[in-house]
Amino acid sequence: MQPPQPSQRQIEVKLSRDLGFFDITMIGVAGMIGAGVFALTGIAAGVAGPALVLVFLLNGIIATITAAAYAELGSAMPGAGGGYVWIKETLPSSFGFLAGWIDWFAHSVACSLYAVTFGAFMAEILVGSIMLPREVLAKLSTFAAVTLLTYVNYRGVKETGRVGGFVTILKVLILVVFIGFGVYKTLSNPEWMTHFTTPSFAPFGMVGILAAMGLTYIAFEGYEIIVQSGEEVKNPEKNIPRAIFASLWIAVSIYILIAFSVLGGIEVDVPSWQYLGGLAELGLIRVSNQIMPFGNFILLVAGLVSTISAMNATIYSSSRVSFALARDGFVSEKLAIINDHTKTPHYAIFFTYVIISFMALTLPIEAVAAATDIMFILLFIMVNFVLIILRLKAPTLKRTFRVPLVPYIPIAAILFQLIIAFFLITEVKHGFLALFAAVGWIVFGVVVYLGYSKEKEKDKLEEEFKTVFEEKVIEGKPYKILVSIANPVVAKKLLSFAKVLAKARNGEIILLSVIRLPEQTPLSAGRKYVTKQKQLLDELINLEVSSIPIGGMLKIAHSVPEAILNTIEEEKIDLLILGWRGRTFRRDYILGSTIDPILFKAPCDVAVIRFDPALEVNKIKKILIPTAGGPHARLAAEIALDFKEILGSEPTFAYFAGSTEEKERAKKYIEQTAKVFFEEKNKEEKEESEETKEPKPKESEEKRRVKAEEEKKEFNEMIKVSRDKIGSLIREADKFDAIFLGASDQPFLKNLIRGAFPEIIARRTTKTVVMVRKKIEISELLKLRFWR
Repeated sequence: MQPPQPSQRQIEVKLSRDLGFFDITMIGVAGMIGAGVFALTGIAAGVAGPALVLVFLLNGIIATITAAAYAELGSAMPGAGGGYVWIKETLPSSFGFLAGWIDWFAHSVACSLYAVTFGAFMAEILVGSIMLPREVLAKLSTFAAVTLLTYVNYRGVKETGRVGGFVTILKVLILVVFIGFGVYKTLSNPEWMTHFTTPSFAPFGMVGILAAMGLTYIAFEGYEIIVQSGEEVKNPEKNIPRAIFASLWIAVSIYILIAFSVLGGIEVDVPSWQYLGGLAELGLIRVSNQIMPFGNFILLVAGLVSTISAMNATIYSSSRVSFALARDGFVSEKLAIINDHTKTPHYAIFFTYVIISFMALTLPIEAVAAATDIMFILLFIMVNFVLIILRLKAPTLKRTFRVPLVPYIPIAAILFQLIIAFFLITEVKHGFLALFAAVGWIVFGVVVYLGYSKEKEKDKLEEEFKTVFEEKVIEGKPYKILVSIANPVVAKKLLSFAKVLAKARNGEIILLSVIRLPEQTPLSAGRKYVTKQKQLLDELINLEVSSIPIGGMLKIAHSVPEAILNTIEEEKIDLLILGWRGRTFRRDYILGSTIDPILFKAPCDVAVIRFDPALEVNKIKKILIPTAGGPHARLAAEIALDFKEILGSEPTFAYFAGSTEEKERAKKYIEQTAKVFFEEKNKEEKEESEETKEPKPKESEEKRRVKAEEEKKEFNEMIKVSRDKIGSLIREADKFDAIFLGASDQPFLKNLIRGAFPEIIARRTTKTVVMVRKKIEISELLKLRFWR
């Protein structure tokens, strides 16, 4: 029930959409072509050998698969937040916490990698002029840079979009010039091929290739930044997918050509890959003079500018992730406090600074890079998993880009990323140290979640949903039906519908009324609406003398769907019944802003009903059940069986085919769905046999034939062939009292609960329409959808 709203208007805060395709492509390129290519090229060459060019190509392909998941989800849900938000909204809260926790550490350690690279480059400049060991100069430079940029972020002075775009274009141009010189020098050497075959193309075999892929995988994660900016993008449905793939393959092309240039363009006494590996993070810098004039100085400047830019961006992003975790109640609220003077989350920035500094000053660069890779791989695996889940549970979501062959493509991405993570840990120097750091952070996160976040979550739920009235059912029944009520007229029909099912299933009914208030209005303000709603509950509970136990509950909440979902969890509901007005005013919803999230998230069976205003529930005698098989159609059949048992209703199973070739398949679907009737009858006979303890006599062929004929009389069946399937269904529906619809993946009902089909039926017929969705575990969904 929505009471009269307070006079104050609720203002929706949104970011301005200022970023075009070029802008966000440059954001993605900036995130990828950074410290990784400057610092990791030499180290990776020592691990993979000349196969480094293949490493970058294979990493680009694997990254493209996960990038496709980001493209689909980013175009479907183009809000700020990216992977963390998708996981938090799709999976249980513990996964949401874990995603945010991993995201915080991933961006923080990425910043540590950029800081260590900055320190190494700065030490290269200062060594000789300052009488300190190179290692000390590198650590001091690292600490100074992190401290200075943290202060910049605290003051709220961050790099502007124009400066960021200029820096990106500058470093890309420098690298393109470097590539031009390198490719020319390589190809002008008649024996250039020997640089890629001495002693062999892959001296350490596939193990070396996979280990180098794991080490350099961080250089391909910049597309995540694009989706984090989704709320600021013009035409996000088209521009986000295009920018993700464009930025990724710009970076991949540059990486491959840089590897080709440095491996083939330098002349040294040992194999070029071995020489580069010995120089480690300074490999690209120290050989650059052999590639182009003033190469050492130019690449040092480009590397320093690039790492400063990357550090500034990752300090900002990682502190904002911790701020979001605090705002969502997962970590201490102090991290969400905004400084009155600087208007920045200073506690979040400080704790992020501690993590970045600790990792940068205590771990070698290989361990920092490997720890970053591990955390991002974990995040990417969860995003691929979310893609699969959303395809199953939210097929109505508008997707301008769709990943093909789901779930096979995202499953392949998950497996490939696990493989390169394994070889990263086992084959790369300091890989186990990186694993220890990553696992330590996750274990710390589990302790935080169990000791703080989980309790805070309970407190938050209590704040979000206040139960102001509750009349418990004295006699508990094994089957629980929750009926959400708002409109008094519809509420009586919903209760009548629930009574039929409760009587057939030996169940009880709980009536729930939710008073919704705007977000900025405290829940205590809703108490003035309680009396009216309590009267409605009392009237419904005492409507007529009934043997069915009926209880009532009244809640005040900011979100009706969340209040209903919370009640389902608390009361362990088996079936939720909702009313529907039969039309939707917003294009981004199928059945409405209340029903859509419930259909997606409710951990129970759901029935959504649009009633015929001229027909009472107890007058429903003729029921049409369109079916194309599947668990949802079975639930529709089960409810029809309840109506047959209690009201003597007559069910008709129907399949609307597009051609005569579909008739055989139609019979199979009808038989599958109608099995509900036979199974129930056989169950009753078995129970009677067990009670009398008499063995069931063996049936003769004649008796089985007679029984089969009797079973067919339990229901009617109909197969209609028409090119206009919906029109054919509507015409037949007018001959019945009600239509019971169950969602299905088969062609006929493919868009039943997934598209505008329910609304079309409700608009074109006045008959009662019942739409059902059965609770199915994820493993069962995968089996039904993809492996049946």
